Order: sequence, then structure tokens, then C-alpha cells
Amino acid sequence: MELLNAIFLKVKTLSYFESFLRTTILYFFLFLSAKTMGYRHPSIITPYNFIMAAGISHIAAARMVNPESRVLDAIIIIIIYTLINLLWSFLYLKAPRLVSQSPTLLVEKGKVVRQNLSKSNLTIHNLLSALRLKNAFSVKNVDYALLEPSGEISVLIDSNYIPPQKSLLGIQDSPRSIPEIIIYRGKIDKDVMIRNGLDSNWLNNELMKNNIEDISKVYLGILESDKTLYIN
Repeated sequence: MELLNAIFLKVKTLSYFESFLRTTILYFFLFLSAKTMGYRHPSIITPYNFIMAAGISHIAAARMVNPESRVLDAIIIIIIYTLINLLWSFLYLKAPRLVSQSPTLLVEKGKVVRQNLSKSNLTIHNLLSALRLKNAFSVKNVDYALLEPSGEISVLIDSNYIPPQKSLLGIQDSPRSIPEIIIYRGKIDKDVMIRNGLDSNWLNNELMKNNIEDISKVYLGILESDKTLYIN
């Protein structure tokens, strides 16, 4: 009886054997909880799932080492957490619009959707970095870019910009450079211009090609690999 009280109820001190039993019991319940909830792919774990899992692990760990804590409380909390998680998963299946987020459109037909970019708390640098990870080094080559509920960015590259493999055609590839931001919110990055050997005449010509008279109206200007200016 004393052993059961030491394991499940509050006591002043714990022996090594009692600590071992507490840890084993809580580990078993956590393992059973994880098996009941089923497998979760890392890319589809919601922030809710992550925070709850971290919290429940902390509660269980606290009950393992603190003799004045009741293991019985931890077991009840684990069971309740499991039931709530199962209910949440059921709602994801039956009422996804109620509990889940929809993908957010960030780029459409080579143009950045500024309103959605701001709503997603992303900067233009965050977006360009994510596009480069998807082998889309130029915004104009992107048909659509979506911010998924998992936080990943999905990219559909315009089929017109997907070239055949030059090695199969026997064509020697020419050296290319990474596109750089040269204009952002109407301000010119002079360091980029100097680094690429460009001057104000080149910039004025590129703006004229795009029928732009006032540079302050340019939200985003990117220097492409072929030394042309892409304007959003």
C-alpha cells in the first residue's frame, strides 16, 4: 500500500525504485497516448499540436522527479489531452474550414501579392529566399507561390521558363549570376549597381522599357541574370 501511495500520490521523498516505477508508468501512458493519436508527418503538424505535445511532455516530466506531485494527476492530464487531440483531428476531417487555415497566395503570374505578403508577416527577402530553395531564382518565372498552413511555400514555375536539359542537346551553358534586389519600395540599392557595373543611364532605360516615369512607384525591382530589370 505504501508503495502504491509513493507511486501515485504525494510523498516527501522517493527512492530510486519508486522513481523508476513512476517513470515507467508515465512513459507507458505517453507511449499509449501517441499510439492512440496515430502518426503525424512533421510537415502537417499544426502549431496547436506542437505546443500541446511540448506542454504534456513537461507535465509528465515534472511528475517524474517531484515527489510532492501526484502521478495520478499526470495520467488524468495525458488522457484528457489525448481525447482533445482526437476531437481536434476529427474536426480537421469533418469541418476543415472551422479549424484549419487555407493556403495564402503570395505570387500570381510573376507578380508579388503585396497584401497577402504583409498579412503573412513575411518580408520580400523571406519570399525570395523561399523561392530560391524551390529553384525559382526569379519571381517572373513563378506562376503561383502559396504559403501552406504548415508554413511551407509551394511553388509552381511557369512551364515557359522550364528549359530542356542543355547537356542532352549538346549546348554549352553560359555562366549565370543570382538575381539581386536593386529597387525596393522606390529606393535604389547603389551597391548592387556598382557591383554589377551599372549606371543611372542603364536604370533609366530599363524604367522607360517598362513605361515607368516615377521610381517611387516601384515596389520591387530585381536585377536578372541577363542584366535586365524585372519590376513588380
